[in-house]
Amino acid sequence: MVIIGGGPAGSASARLLALWGHRVKLVTKTTDPARGLAESLPPSTHKLLAQIGILDAIERAGFYRSTGNTAYWASREPRVEPFSGPGFQIFRPDFDAVMLDAARDVGVDVSEISDGRSQISESALVLDCSGRAGVIGRRYRIAQPEHRTAALVGVWRRDERWPIPDESHTIVETFDDGWAWSVPISREVRHVGVMVERGADYKRVLECTTATRAMVDGATLQRAFACDASLYRSERYAGPGFLLVGDAGSFIDPLSSFGVKKALASAWMAAVAAHTILIDSERAAAAADFFDAWERRVYDDHLRRSRDFARAAAEGHPHPFWTSRADVNVAEDAEADLDMRDAFDRIRSADEIQFALADEVTFERQPVIRGNEIVLEAGLKACATDDGIRFAHDIDLVALARIACRHRRVPDVYDDYCRTLAPAPLPNVVSGLSLLVAKGILHART
Repeated sequence: MVIIGGGPAGSASARLLALWGHRVKLVTKTTDPARGLAESLPPSTHKLLAQIGILDAIERAGFYRSTGNTAYWASREPRVEPFSGPGFQIFRPDFDAVMLDAARDVGVDVSEISDGRSQISESALVLDCSGRAGVIGRRYRIAQPEHRTAALVGVWRRDERWPIPDESHTIVETFDDGWAWSVPISREVRHVGVMVERGADYKRVLECTTATRAMVDGATLQRAFACDASLYRSERYAGPGFLLVGDAGSFIDPLSSFGVKKALASAWMAAVAAHTILIDSERAAAAADFFDAWERRVYDDHLRRSRDFARAAAEGHPHPFWTSRADVNVAEDAEADLDMRDAFDRIRSADEIQFALADEVTFERQPVIRGNEIVLEAGLKACATDDGIRFAHDIDLVALARIACRHRRVPDVYDDYCRTLAPAPLPNVVSGLSLLVAKGILHART
């Protein structure tokens, strides 16, 4: 099989598929380090790096460690957000090189070419991991019109201490018609970006900031460049012979610091789907649909988060840059959220509660992940139009529904679930029960 693109998504998916016994050819293009970006990897990324088998290599690479973020979000006062453990501040060209070496180490055939299109016809399955270039993905791309954004980036050096409380922190700051970010890659060097609706003079835009301008005062600007940071999604993420992975399928707002994390998660999911497609043609369609649905949910979740950040910013900056982003239309089911909160409150406050499966509930085969494959297992459907569910909050909902009907007290349900399956956090089990009640799969009488 062929993977196009040697960034985090391409290297991660190639490494996993090679480890699972597939012959993988990865084609990539040489990148210009002068346009390489600094990015922040929060501690939550470590689990994904470990699953891919590259956490040790990343730790050995010596990337600058971070203890958290400092945000000036619609406020002159900083909000410090400490990490639960150390994060990584990475320079993408160096990070990508470590990941590409990790793919080579397990037998991935890596070659550099000028155009990945010439490789597509050689494989029955292609993973497009080519990022914004979108070798395959561009033809399916849909722009997010409220999020047209240009990133103007400068690389700054300061030999003495930076005038901020914690030099390891990512700094973000809003201003009237945009926002600024700063990520260090060493004690001396920081990348400082401003995100605006259209291209402008970098230093002039920096004058619109307060904390960021004060931070770079006295530092030396080594180079500056601009790049497109507009959001987009795809009308489809899987099709005959291809999967769109990471930024090839969608691009999220970088203010969340989840860009690399999203790419790694997408790569893992794509590898599982591709592995399933390659070993069992009867499950190929279900695996492709599962990947497509997962990518759609990821984009909607991040767009919803971006909208909420924009709403907070718009309170202090009533500018079209923020108000248009605050009004973005995101698919969500507010009524279902209210139903779940109501069910959660009822379950949590009841001394005794009798659960029973609704008469109309059916058990139908749904795609779920087991190990490194997508398999079909019984899922719960409350009505004909329901998509069906099997897992939520890391809880097996089919097992939980059956167990709940045997008890009258939530602690007994919890104990039975942990004995029968595996230990799980109590809030996750209660949230699973709440979801089953909210969807009408379980009736609950107190």
